[in-house]
Amino acid sequence: MPSNGNRALEASDARRRCAALPFETTNDVEPLDGLIGQSRAEEALRFGVGIRHKGYNVFVLGPPGTGKHHLVRDALRRRADPGQVPADQVYVHNFQRPDRPIAIALPAGRGAELEAAMNEVVRDLDDAILAMFESDDYRTRRRVIEQKVEARHEEAFAKLATRATEQGLRMLRTPAGLAFAPFVDGQVLEPDAFAKLPDEKQAEIRASLEEMENALREVMHQVPAWRREARDELREIEEDLTRLVARHQLERVRAGFADLDKVAAWLDAVEADVVQHVHAFLPSEDENDGNESVVQAALHEHMHPALRYRVNLFVDRRGLEGAPVIEEDHPTVERLFGRVDRRVHLGALISDFSMIKPGALHRANGGTLVVDARRLLGSPAAWDSLKRALTRREIEIESLGKELGMTTSELDPEPIPLDAKIILVGERQLYYVLASVDPDFDQLFKVAADFDDVMPWDEESQTGLTRLIAGIARADELLPFDAGAVARVVEQSARWAGDRRQLSAELSPLSNLLREADWKARDRGAEAVGAIDVRAAIAAREHRLGRLRERTLGRFTDGTLGVRTDGEVVGQVNGLSVLSVGELAFGQPSRITARVRVGGGDLVDIERQSDLGGKIHTKGVMILSSYLTSRYGAERPLSVSASLAFEQSYGGVDGDSASMAELCVLLSALSEIPIKQCFAITGSVDQNGRAQVIGGVNEKIEGFYDVCRERGLDGTHGALIPEANVEHLMLREDIVEAVAAGRFHLFHMACLDDALETLTGRSAEYVHEAVAARLASLTERMLAHEKGKRR
Repeated sequence: MPSNGNRALEASDARRRCAALPFETTNDVEPLDGLIGQSRAEEALRFGVGIRHKGYNVFVLGPPGTGKHHLVRDALRRRADPGQVPADQVYVHNFQRPDRPIAIALPAGRGAELEAAMNEVVRDLDDAILAMFESDDYRTRRRVIEQKVEARHEEAFAKLATRATEQGLRMLRTPAGLAFAPFVDGQVLEPDAFAKLPDEKQAEIRASLEEMENALREVMHQVPAWRREARDELREIEEDLTRLVARHQLERVRAGFADLDKVAAWLDAVEADVVQHVHAFLPSEDENDGNESVVQAALHEHMHPALRYRVNLFVDRRGLEGAPVIEEDHPTVERLFGRVDRRVHLGALISDFSMIKPGALHRANGGTLVVDARRLLGSPAAWDSLKRALTRREIEIESLGKELGMTTSELDPEPIPLDAKIILVGERQLYYVLASVDPDFDQLFKVAADFDDVMPWDEESQTGLTRLIAGIARADELLPFDAGAVARVVEQSARWAGDRRQLSAELSPLSNLLREADWKARDRGAEAVGAIDVRAAIAAREHRLGRLRERTLGRFTDGTLGVRTDGEVVGQVNGLSVLSVGELAFGQPSRITARVRVGGGDLVDIERQSDLGGKIHTKGVMILSSYLTSRYGAERPLSVSASLAFEQSYGGVDGDSASMAELCVLLSALSEIPIKQCFAITGSVDQNGRAQVIGGVNEKIEGFYDVCRERGLDGTHGALIPEANVEHLMLREDIVEAVAAGRFHLFHMACLDDALETLTGRSAEYVHEAVAARLASLTERMLAHEKGKRR
């Protein structure tokens, strides 16, 4: 091994260990009620929920699995002021505009009282009106009116008969109606006898007949008017009596809701409508079988006008303590804003106020509505409808067809004032996109509750995580976790965070690991979960997800992927990369090669030329070119051309984490000094040759270690990482053991020179001198070539 012990890392640097914990099992630990490491988000959420001004709705943002929904629920549950129970909401029939049902707000619990009271009115109104029409008082008054009409008829016809007698005529009742005929000596004069009369007498009789017929017509013309007068008089009596009945039926309802003006006004309209439609309550002469009235049958068919007097208890707050908290996991327009159902009647779809159904906004009104932001934006028209409701501060029930501009014939219920706090829960990227492209977003969601995905690994956080583990174990009825198991979970949390100084704040993977470790412990019959069970759960999960990783590793082992882990090669180095597929992320080595030749100073990035290189990778290659020019071409142009390639790379390459490896392999090709293939290197480099931090350092090291292990560790293999990445090391325990045993090595580098010395086994000065000499040689060859061309 080269003399680079000052850059070698110890086994203790490869993984941070959790110190001994002061308890036997989590049964001895007080469980945590809530989350840890989210003080910023908790404070923002408390502020957003508490402030009542317009536009101070909340967007809870953070990565998936951090327990955002859990914290929202917990914060709302634990708030000091649970708020007042909001009003009930009912819809009733609008007698002036049936297509515009009336919304009425009532104190909590009184909506159900109004519904029950009006149901009783509808049920009793039928019998009360029938009883009124069958009463002796009504029958007597009706008979008086009928007799009055009959008396007028008789009197008028009696006068006609007397007048006819005085003129020698008799009024006769025939099948065709009333008629007049001459009358002589007590007998009706026959036509033959009438023809024998003198002409003067005939003319006199005809004149009398014409006069009486005219008088009869005048009387007959008066008869409909007399009947109308009688009907009007009877109707007036019926209306007066019906009004008394309706007023009596509504008297108790009016007394119970006298303090609510809108209810009182609607009850007045009900009374007027009962009077107007009183005959709808009477038995049908051709359909009544004597056992059931028309209204009783109609109540089953939802067709009778009396149904208009019922109450649609739209939102019922009975049993609620404090302001409501509603979570809507499928935020479509109908589920948020309600809908109007329809039924088939005589072949057509119709609806009425009783078929109006509430949405989540109605149920959350006066409280808080929690909605998943991504699902909201994925539902057609839901986002625009919510913004409109928040701007207008009212909830309007609209069909999706109406929202999209389609012609509909549905009801248009009266909007309900909106007074609810809206909490959207989503990822950071979604929040930033909305903030940048939607001009209304910042005005409607003024509070951002930003969830951290990591927290410092200090005593406070470690204690909090321990208590959280205890809480999850008890809530999910898991076996208790002993101190060793908790320590392994804490260390795994640091691995999830990718930093030995931090712990992951994600709740989902933690809960999953605890449940899976519990299963392992129960499977072996243990009474508590131990460190062995946590390790087994982690290994089992990696195995379940590891098909692609194992298949890729096999391609390195069988030589399909030509990465060398022994010997020395000029212009070739092992870089490291991370492949992420779903939940799986694993590292693998990549063979990077460089070739140089006489040229005009251009550096060819083969990945970019083949459209496989991303923008960040291209930037890294440009930095290499800048370093070469500043280091070796400050005084004269470089007379060299070079090419870089990721061998056997058939997918896209992006990121600059291989730029240090690319610079080293390029200098190897220029200096013709070989690079040891037992090493792999990862790290970014700046224009001054300083090593810069990269991501996925643990996965990259583990990927190279696995390849070397399968081929056989001989104590020469190792990995180089930037010095700034040392604090991120939380390697697998088998790698820590291999480092401790000297079978695998870890090195850190602060700059290019550190990397060159480790990879080549030569001093950095020697390498740079070799590079300069080679460049000088290439320049001389370039000048000789140009001179030959001029001759």
